[in-house]
Amino acid sequence: MDTPPTPVSNSSGSISPEPALEDPVSQQQQKKKKKKKSKKPKAKETPAANGAAEHRAADEGRPPVLCISRNKHWRYISSYHGPWLQLPLELLESLLVLNLDPATLSAAENRLPPLPSPTFSIPNPRPRDRGFASLGDHSPPDSPQSTFASLPPPPPFPPPKPGKATPPPIDPGVFRSVTNIRRLIDEASELSVRASSGLSAAALGSLRGGAGNSPWTSAHGLGINPLGDSGGGRNVAMSAMRIHRLRALAVQKLAAAYRTDEIASSVMVMQGGSVFDDIAERVLRVDPNDVDARYVHFFHEKIPSRQLAESTTTHLLDDLIAGHPQRLEFFRTRGIVHCFRDEYTLAIKDFTHVIKETRAVRKAKMVHRNNAPNEKLRGKGHKKKGKSGGTKTNGQAPPNGTSAGAGFGGSLTIEGPDGDPLLLHPSVLPDAPDPIEPQCLFLRASAYLQHAVFLIEEAILNLEGIRKAPTVDGAELRLCYLENGRYGGVEIGHPDGPLGRRDGAKTAAYRAVLAKEGLREQITTLVRKSMRDHEKFLSHFDSLEGVPGPAMGGDLAARTEYAFRIAECLRPGSHTPPPPVSESPATFTTYHPLLVESHFSILIGYLFLGDFPSLLPVFTRTAAIVDGLEGYPVFLPPRSMAQAEFVEVLERLAGGWRNGVQPHSLSRANQKQLAIECAPSAKAKTVERVPTPPSPDASSSLGVNGSSSSTAVHMPPSPSPSGRNTPSSATEREDLLEVLDAARILLAPVVKRQRERAEKAAADKATNGKTKNKPLNINIPLHGPRVEIVLAWLGAVHLPDLDAVA
Repeated sequence: MDTPPTPVSNSSGSISPEPALEDPVSQQQQKKKKKKKSKKPKAKETPAANGAAEHRAADEGRPPVLCISRNKHWRYISSYHGPWLQLPLELLESLLVLNLDPATLSAAENRLPPLPSPTFSIPNPRPRDRGFASLGDHSPPDSPQSTFASLPPPPPFPPPKPGKATPPPIDPGVFRSVTNIRRLIDEASELSVRASSGLSAAALGSLRGGAGNSPWTSAHGLGINPLGDSGGGRNVAMSAMRIHRLRALAVQKLAAAYRTDEIASSVMVMQGGSVFDDIAERVLRVDPNDVDARYVHFFHEKIPSRQLAESTTTHLLDDLIAGHPQRLEFFRTRGIVHCFRDEYTLAIKDFTHVIKETRAVRKAKMVHRNNAPNEKLRGKGHKKKGKSGGTKTNGQAPPNGTSAGAGFGGSLTIEGPDGDPLLLHPSVLPDAPDPIEPQCLFLRASAYLQHAVFLIEEAILNLEGIRKAPTVDGAELRLCYLENGRYGGVEIGHPDGPLGRRDGAKTAAYRAVLAKEGLREQITTLVRKSMRDHEKFLSHFDSLEGVPGPAMGGDLAARTEYAFRIAECLRPGSHTPPPPVSESPATFTTYHPLLVESHFSILIGYLFLGDFPSLLPVFTRTAAIVDGLEGYPVFLPPRSMAQAEFVEVLERLAGGWRNGVQPHSLSRANQKQLAIECAPSAKAKTVERVPTPPSPDASSSLGVNGSSSSTAVHMPPSPSPSGRNTPSSATEREDLLEVLDAARILLAPVVKRQRERAEKAAADKATNGKTKNKPLNINIPLHGPRVEIVLAWLGAVHLPDLDAVA
């Protein structure tokens, strides 16, 4: 008879056996107990006992399942890595103050304090560093030169338009969030180490010696085990109540960090190793109803790796929301869990609730500030030079047309270093949206797009006669590797397209299902809503437009080629050298960790719509923004899932669609009649982004730079429900020819790049007999195989119409 495992609180708040992965001390204790109890006579075996024994024997024969904490499964954590995790907190707070100062980017002298030399390396550094990196090298004099110091000096910043404020280098909301998270989690780690080691605050501080290390790093470096007893420290052991209070206080700080930003907090907690593994569980043993402990344990509970949906329910979050409906962060977390569980309608409902409530709170604050007496607003520090606390107004409207500074009499300014007034950007004013507002807007946009992907995949699996089931290793199903499918799924490298022969049974079957009027209309509506929310999210981040370089100033084909080279070299895991950069100022945009993901999600939306003419100018614009994007010294370049998938879709189309890689109109000398410029054809259909009546939530703009909800998506003609592959009129044929020509312009640089790689590989093989130092190809989607789903949709809905006019 085995000793029962230690009970812990699971995600629903009840007590359940602890999952796999226990600490070595508890394992040794259990082994000793088992040895002692093995001397007792065995009980008489029953049929039930025999069945249980056989079940245990079968489980032992299976490969062990790795169990890790739930927060390590969170999406977009690869976008939040960076030096903010290790920089001294005082320096991070100083950078935050400089980030809010509009004079930072316009200062002629170096205004930044020295930064430690970064310990990371960038595979293909871009000489166009923006933000704080543009102000020069910040390494200490006695330290090795950093990667950024070895780069050529960056071009100057493009000047802002008259009457427009200079945007901050990094989004103030997310910068403030990560700074608060650093403070909260550092304090929580110190409390956890004290509770486990018995050290007082003074003793732990003296051991750290002011080195600026985190508490768990100092404890390990000094030979202290944060999870067990130590040889030094207090001579008198702490009482159990004292230890519990320390842990409860640490859990409160952890919960506050997760409520601030659960993605960034998950990244920060992972830096601490095992110091937080069981802290919430221990608090729950004493107080099972502790709200903060239940919320933290939800993130820290061990579950089988890559099986979050199967191992997570929303019961705990439902209970927390029922007891604390004013905590909007609980709705955000539940919406994310709903997305993992493919419950997108419920997820969108949660995200929409958060957006509506935060907007209502923000509007109430603005009304209260506008109605406040002017004497109170013009109190202490009025017209104090050089500080945002003493602002002076010029009686004009804010530069972005919003009423952000209306409560203070108009737009706000401060006095710059040379005495000239500097406008304060709306994102640094008190009326700026809370960080949870744009974050939930991004999450809702992602939920809309993923819902469309889910519906397409579900229709394809039903057509193929395959049931999607979790695998032992957690690998996700990809439509190009269907072993038992009725039609074989998406093909790789077939010259007729992703679905094989144009007159084949697979193309006809997929087109009959995916091009059906009801499903296509549903997918199109979801994609448009996703693009609408992504554009509203992006409207938060201002840009300073630079002077187009030679490549970006050429015709559309040259701009598209340059854009693809940039997207390819910045793709996660890419070893492609960057294209040459001109000396002219590039576009500067306020940095946010989710910015790249949002931009490329819009491009994926254009692929779903089959709107290649509109995709081209958006793609070149996106490349210009990503090229000048810089989060140093706070964030590392993000690993964007959408960016990797978008580039992979283009590469798969270029290697498997013969009609898409033919010469386009701009490839012929002195021929301009079919040239496609930035503006789409007037003959193309224009449809509103949201075909359904707008809700009160959708009608109001969230961004500080104005709403983009009034824009329209230009779409090519839809195929008929009957599935015919020939255009019905001359106008429709002209539209399809324009779409096909735009697709060929988009794929031309991809084909050129594939040819260059093939020639280089052949030359290396001929010279050396084999390719040496071949880099590891890790260009795979980071959070799900959406590439084949996009290709299947294109092959069934859009490519047959384009093939008909080729």
